[in-house]
Amino acid sequence: MADFNASNTPTGINASIWAAQLQHPEEATRARLRKVYGSDAGLLDDRLALLRRVVERFLEQFGDRPVRIFRSPGRINLRGMHVDTHGGYLNLMTHQREVVAALAASGGATFTFANIAPEFPETTFSIAEEAALPGFRTAWTEFIMAPEVRVHIEADRGAWGYYLRGCALRTQHAAPEKPLGGVCGVLGSDLPRGAALSSSAALCLSVITGVLAWNGATMSAIERIVAARDAEWYTGSRCGLSDQAAMVLPASGEVLSIALDPDTPDVSSARRLALPDSVRVLVIHSYTERSLSGAALVAYTRNRFAYSLAMAIMQQELRNQGAPEDIVAGLGSLARLTPEILDDLLGPGGVYALLRRIPESLPLDALRARYTLPGLDEAYERYFGTVPKDERPELIGLRGPLMFALAESQRARAFFGALEEGQIERAGRLMSVGHDGDRHIAAGGAPCAYDVSDAALERRMAEGTPVEMCPGVYGASSPVLDALVDAALEGGALGASLTGAGIAGAVLALCRAEDAERVAYAVRARLSSPGYAALAGLDGPLSAREAAQGVCINRAISPAGELLLG
Repeated sequence: MADFNASNTPTGINASIWAAQLQHPEEATRARLRKVYGSDAGLLDDRLALLRRVVERFLEQFGDRPVRIFRSPGRINLRGMHVDTHGGYLNLMTHQREVVAALAASGGATFTFANIAPEFPETTFSIAEEAALPGFRTAWTEFIMAPEVRVHIEADRGAWGYYLRGCALRTQHAAPEKPLGGVCGVLGSDLPRGAALSSSAALCLSVITGVLAWNGATMSAIERIVAARDAEWYTGSRCGLSDQAAMVLPASGEVLSIALDPDTPDVSSARRLALPDSVRVLVIHSYTERSLSGAALVAYTRNRFAYSLAMAIMQQELRNQGAPEDIVAGLGSLARLTPEILDDLLGPGGVYALLRRIPESLPLDALRARYTLPGLDEAYERYFGTVPKDERPELIGLRGPLMFALAESQRARAFFGALEEGQIERAGRLMSVGHDGDRHIAAGGAPCAYDVSDAALERRMAEGTPVEMCPGVYGASSPVLDALVDAALEGGALGASLTGAGIAGAVLALCRAEDAERVAYAVRARLSSPGYAALAGLDGPLSAREAAQGVCINRAISPAGELLLG
């Protein structure tokens, strides 16, 4: 719930003063910027350049009026892919490229936004009509699914204005009794779109933080994280909380280990660690965007569909094996469904005993018959509704995706522990094993086919293989991302993996500090090669400049908030 305080009258600094300070920063301003961005001169120059562009556009668009600047960094997740929707463990850091919003009070109830990128046209709107709907005071998910709300969104799905409208509506929803004052402003970003660094979450956080501030309101960190997630849900996305949490919770230079229950999130599981000076994280842009169709789309979606059922299926199998109901009922998230708990319930090797009970695959009708899944048909339609009916899958792989769920959350726990103990080689290995669970193409060029048969489970159990060293089968990579992971590993990285939802976007590589430039060189060589261009479907090889810009060392800057002058 937002805390609106009418006595807290927000103020700003004239845009012309901002422009002058950003052009020729005084020492106090430079000191303030160093607290936010660190002391790297090149990074500070990049941040100043983006800030100047946003403020100059504001002056052109809205004139010289009091303005406040809000920002949100990008994010990376070193380990804990795809598990945030099930409350699994994550390893989050901020990323130096960001979204910046220069905002002013509009003087009324209207919201007007412009963007420094010409492909995003100016948008103006009021939220009064939607905020007056009878369902606005219901739960947010009920409101956004109402037909009278969806009809407006579906008419222009994907337009950037709907993210902004979602931000304003979600902020109003937190305190519906007090109408919001509108804002006007300019947004700018140097986060590459479609690069799995979560530019949309950064946009939502920047705007929500700004709308709150200009209305004299506050939210707790968790409330802001949930509000930004909900704003994206307004547009039709069904993201988890990891992106927003990565932008709000970690401090500069910090890796944050946390498990966030999507229904009742809190920060009680948070553990913090300064990234060791001995390692570097490379962020590698693939220059590809997600585009799936036909069999590839069905294969990717089939695993995601099965994965969405993971917790309900595993809880039912535990009940079938006689686990006490009072314990099973409390195992509704991956963070709680640990190997230790499963050993207590099922005996040594409990995680393998549980997986052994789950069929490798089931026809849809058999899935309905075996498990009580009240939302099964709705979920199937949600995942496959855009696929022609004669192409929709009837056979659903279960064991591979559910093994990935258990293994990946445990990998994320083990990854943070390895960093804490200085075992950076083990941390790197965990990254690579996690990517193997997403792989399509092995290093030698053959298709990946990870064995999850009964015999394979029995062998791993007999050998005492920790579950975190089992990739599982999620399959969210692509041949392009696999090639970049392999280039980093061949160049000397300790580990490499996709980050984010996969298919396209970015790869992360964990390196020894002294090896970072060698690894970056190897990846840039791959990026600029004709073979990579053909694999990625590019018109031609990337230029040396594009390849150089495609690989950078991650700089974990300050979390999302308001930028102040010195």
